[in-house]
Amino acid sequence: MLTSALLLGVIVLLWQKGSDNTDEVMGILERLIAVAVLVVALCVGALHLLFGFALLAVALALPRARQNQAPQRQTTNDDIFLPF
Repeated sequence: MLTSALLLGVIVLLWQKGSDNTDEVMGILERLIAVAVLVVALCVGALHLLFGFALLAVALALPRARQNQAPQRQTTNDDIFLPF
């Protein structure tokens, strides 16, 4: 788990450096390296469990859709509406 935490710190550092870099090409390169390190951290360490639980928490926190939330069809215009 220590390796995963270290890699996570490197990911955050690289992403921040890429965001703050005034040269766009170097910033994109640093972000790509951060994504590559993230893939390594997910594949090698136990970091995938942390991300899985975080994504589950985000999914459970999403608002529910209500019935009749979609806009109703208006028949006053001349548009052709084909229901699917």
